[in-house]
Amino acid sequence: MEPILLFILYSILLIAVSLVAAYLPMAGHMKDERAHMMIALSTGIFIGLLMFMLMPEGVEESEEGGIDVHYAMIALAAGFLVIMVVDHFLKQRHMLTCGCGAHDDHHEHRLVSASSFVGLAIHAACDGLALAAMFIAGSEVGLMATIGICIHKFAELFSLSSTMLMSDLDKRKAMIRLGIFSLITPVAGLLCFLLFSDMEMEGVLGIPLMFAAGTLLYVTACNMVPESFHREQGLKPVALVLIGVALMLAVALLFPHSH
Repeated sequence: MEPILLFILYSILLIAVSLVAAYLPMAGHMKDERAHMMIALSTGIFIGLLMFMLMPEGVEESEEGGIDVHYAMIALAAGFLVIMVVDHFLKQRHMLTCGCGAHDDHHEHRLVSASSFVGLAIHAACDGLALAAMFIAGSEVGLMATIGICIHKFAELFSLSSTMLMSDLDKRKAMIRLGIFSLITPVAGLLCFLLFSDMEMEGVLGIPLMFAAGTLLYVTACNMVPESFHREQGLKPVALVLIGVALMLAVALLFPHSH
């Protein structure tokens, strides 16, 4: 079978896994305490995603592309600072235009979910380019890459869906946005096939990956970690954050996600 046909077939599997992961947190009515527990678990997943996957991949890609690691770290800082400025601007703008102080939590949560979406969307596009390059290299390599990315996408969509639960966005609109997110990797990969099938992809994803890591680093450290301990819940949120980190460490060791 032609590589592009295999890619389309496996992309359908990837989309299905992503939609299942996105739906799970949305299923049924979730109480505030349980929602915050899911946020704590998602925080651990994001920390693990950053430390064990995104940043190592970004540095490795930069080195393979002949880019000095200092430039990779500048891209990381740029992603962090850009989202910080945007986040601060949106909050200040909202404070000036909305007097609904009683609903500040909802607006804060919506900004967190939007920032998470931006960071993970950049990463998802890079995944698509990398996945297409692997299928061009060989169907066996592409199959293993698809399995690994499916695992990662399940964790990402589950966490992103959890952040949307904390906002005042209704579930139907949230699922539409998550569905669009699920298409980013396959669409980016398909474009890679059509436009860059004869080009060398190695080393070109380092800077975008580090920028994406910077955006997610800000969201995780400045929004999700505080949100995880927003309610008095004893040691539960600490344990769930640690479990999330441990899960991503296991995924990184069992399914190495090399570009």
